[in-house]
Amino acid sequence: MVNWSLIRSNGRKVSSSKIRKSMVSFMTKHYPCSVVQSIEKKYNAYKVDLMNGISLIFDADGRFVKTN
Repeated sequence: MVNWSLIRSNGRKVSSSKIRKSMVSFMTKHYPCSVVQSIEKKYNAYKVDLMNGISLIFDADGRFVKTN
């Protein structure tokens, strides 16, 4: 289940309404039972850490790039 209320962006907290819908759609489709541990917004990317140890990287537009 993808469920969060805040993300960190350069030390500040940002509302989850800023998360791209495409990211939520990707996680719901490919990782439906995973829980989001944290989301970090960098200058041109998002890093989503899941509780199962997988990290997902998305570009600034919310498109999936790779898994770490």
